[in-house]
Amino acid sequence: MFRLRAIAAILTIASAEAFAQTHDFIPYRSDTLWGYADTLMRIVIMPKYESAQLFYGKLAAVKLHGKMGYIDKSGQVVVPLIYDRAGNFVDGFALVEADKKWGVVDKNGNEIIPLKYSGIGQFYEDLAIMSLNNKWGYVSKFGNEIVPPQYQGASKFSNGLAAVMKDYKWGFVNTSGKEVIRLKYDKVHDFSEGLAAFMQNGRWGFIDMNGREVIPPQYQTVSDFKGGLAAARLNGKVGFINKSGVKVIAFKYDNANDFSEDKAVVQKGDLVGFINKKGKEIIKPKYQAAYDFTEGIAVVYSHAYALVDETGEETPLFFEEVRSFREGLAAVQRNGKWGFIDKEGNVAIPLKYAHADDFLEGVAVVNHNGKWGYIDKKGREFFR
Repeated sequence: MFRLRAIAAILTIASAEAFAQTHDFIPYRSDTLWGYADTLMRIVIMPKYESAQLFYGKLAAVKLHGKMGYIDKSGQVVVPLIYDRAGNFVDGFALVEADKKWGVVDKNGNEIIPLKYSGIGQFYEDLAIMSLNNKWGYVSKFGNEIVPPQYQGASKFSNGLAAVMKDYKWGFVNTSGKEVIRLKYDKVHDFSEGLAAFMQNGRWGFIDMNGREVIPPQYQTVSDFKGGLAAARLNGKVGFINKSGVKVIAFKYDNANDFSEDKAVVQKGDLVGFINKKGKEIIKPKYQAAYDFTEGIAVVYSHAYALVDETGEETPLFFEEVRSFREGLAAVQRNGKWGFIDKEGNVAIPLKYAHADDFLEGVAVVNHNGKWGYIDKKGREFFR
């Protein structure tokens, strides 16, 4: 449901959401060793590694003798296996760590950012958050410290600006490192659709990219703008405003999610339903719980799970847990075993796994009989 999202500088090896591709080589596990198979399940790189990640940018991270590096699709080592941790390549760059120090390598194995930072994030608008001695700054793809480590908090760049915090006050710097919006706010969100939420004296409003307060601080909580609308709480009730601060959907709900596929979950009392962007309740609040619409379907719950389409037509389900659809399939669990269903509610992949991730780019990570491995959307197991 509707939540306040505080900015945090989260350092990650790789964000799955940053990628959009299909995989012709899939990590294949044979007993305890990993190699790669093609989509016809033919071994293309013999299993010999302690771990193997998916290929991104023609390279994949692998581990051998406790150290990680990168190989190409011929199995040749391109980046030496000398690191303790290695992330996926994104736009030709990957995060690596050795002896608890982080840096960045390019696809030729050059350490373009030396391993000296306590943490480092992915590049956004050619700059990455980094930390050193509990201070935060930004470094370029060429290893230049555009903003030396000096802030107590920082966020990724968005629309040419990044939120930074010093002495418990937030503001924004530009890609040259200049503080263009003064550090005076108690909390802020990243810019979204040209506006950023800020909090002063316990109330939220919005500023534009010049730092002008276009919506005065008056709300108890707000979400970011998406599709021209933001959820806001006023006098304990949630509604939606536009980028001029005009009320578009009345403040009458106890909770509301952001819009997803032009529909938003809303709560009245103990029940939830869905509205469209005009505020019409296309599915009246009648469920105990509901997930956002994804791929044209929402998962709802009232004593039992069901699938519902945007017309309100329901498909009953008989599972103990159900997740949202990803790439046409949804993970479900019954009696402690996970599998996947299609959009008609039919079992597409049998419920036999102790764990199952959602599908991403045609594959999902599962655990079967204590072994981790990949499956494809046909249910073929790339492990034995």
